[in-house]
Amino acid sequence: MMFEDVMKQIIASRGHTQKSLALEVGVKPPSLANVLRKNNPTINGLSKYLKVLGYDIALIPTGAKLTDDSYIITQK
Repeated sequence: MMFEDVMKQIIASRGHTQKSLALEVGVKPPSLANVLRKNNPTINGLSKYLKVLGYDIALIPTGAKLTDDSYIITQK
């Protein structure tokens, strides 16, 4: 899945909107919208959003088995 699609799915599944997530992290909602649209978050920025949503960033070997609630983000 593409980054924007993954993030939108996680945000919705955790009961947030983009606006509520942005405000909880302490950024303006347009900032989060830009990050999602441009598909270019920093690791630090992405980590802040994911922490609020109950996710971590992990590096795993290619082809490793993931749990059902895990996501792989692909490039365009």
